Amino acid sequence: MKFTRLFRSAAAIVLSATLCGCSIKFGTNIKPDNNHYVAKPSDSTLVDELGITYAEFMNDYTYYLNLLEITDDTQDSVSDICKSYREEIIKTLILEKICTVKAEEYGISGLTEEEENQVKIAADSIINQRISFYAEYADYGSVDPSALTEEEKKKRGGEELDKELAKYGFTRDDYYTKQRKYMLSYKLMQAVGEEIDRSEAEKIFDDYAKVAKETYESSISDYEQSGISQYYIPEGSRYIKHILISFSDDDVTALQTMRLTGDDEGADNLRAEKAEALDEKVNEVIGKLDAGENWDAVSNAYSADASASASYPDGYLVIPNGTMYMKEFQEAAFVPEKVGDRTTCVTDYGVHIMIYASEAKVKDSERQSIVNNIYNSLVKQEFVDRTTEWIEEYGFYDNMDYELLGIDPPEDEQTSQ
Repeated sequence: MKFTRLFRSAAAIVLSATLCGCSIKFGTNIKPDNNHYVAKPSDSTLVDELGITYAEFMNDYTYYLNLLEITDDTQDSVSDICKSYREEIIKTLILEKICTVKAEEYGISGLTEEEENQVKIAADSIINQRISFYAEYADYGSVDPSALTEEEKKKRGGEELDKELAKYGFTRDDYYTKQRKYMLSYKLMQAVGEEIDRSEAEKIFDDYAKVAKETYESSISDYEQSGISQYYIPEGSRYIKHILISFSDDDVTALQTMRLTGDDEGADNLRAEKAEALDEKVNEVIGKLDAGENWDAVSNAYSADASASASYPDGYLVIPNGTMYMKEFQEAAFVPEKVGDRTTCVTDYGVHIMIYASEAKVKDSERQSIVNNIYNSLVKQEFVDRTTEWIEEYGFYDNMDYELLGIDPPEDEQTSQ
């Protein structure tokens, strides 16, 4: 069972606090001791090393409440998101402890200088973020905050942060400790990933490519709508760029209406008339291209499709016998004989000046990039599976203060199925 599936609907908890250091009410009217364990392993000899205290949980939880500017997590508008944060926070805290132990088993004993620098950058960012928050919401009494310098506000924000951290026995140094744990977890994930053969990712890519090819051969329209061209592009496909000198919206609507009512002859005549009226502008664009002006610059200046075309910098993928584009555009795409050749066509949207931008095929660099992404996904999934096993192995599911955390025990999920 995935840990993230363990906790779903939780009983409402009571938590009310201002974000500037006033008292917090959590779970019950009686605040538990900071050293109370809200999650711990079954083995009592490991509790001191792996147990999660109330203070550890609340320090992280109030950070997110501050970040989201939430003063009451029982409000309908925020209760669900707060519940999800509680679930993820306790999970993360447990994994921090477990991964520290497992890192040693995998021979990961420390961080490099570069990694320590990354830790410092991450921790400093969080500390400065919290200082800014407390500086904004601090009680300045009779002093007008706008009269203070940024340095003075920062100093006051830092004081409020330190005061809030002290409630749970923490200091700013704990941010650096936490970031080191995150870095160790990341290195542990990489170590676990080394057990996965990259050929598995390559096989998955090849399987997708096979499916994509079979889809194209059985149904071209299904292939076009499936979004799997990143794995396989039919031989002879092209990337086509175009500059659309468009008809007016009224003309386009009129043409569409004629097509819908079966008056194709009337539509063809109207389209020819409107296209002829665009000859001067079309020739102006072609003249600029013939003079060597940059295609993209001209397109941005004249094309009605410039914004959409910008999303496809290589051009639109046009495959043999494709059905995605209007018939005239599809056929014209294969008129140019070599890359760089141009042609024009007229559709019910206007006049298209088209260029054969390049052959379309899955490049090796693109394949390797996708394989890398697949491999990284396999590594992450393996790490999730492994950490889920570790959590079960240490017995955390059976030793969690679900009521105080405001999350459901696993039995509640099982009985609801």
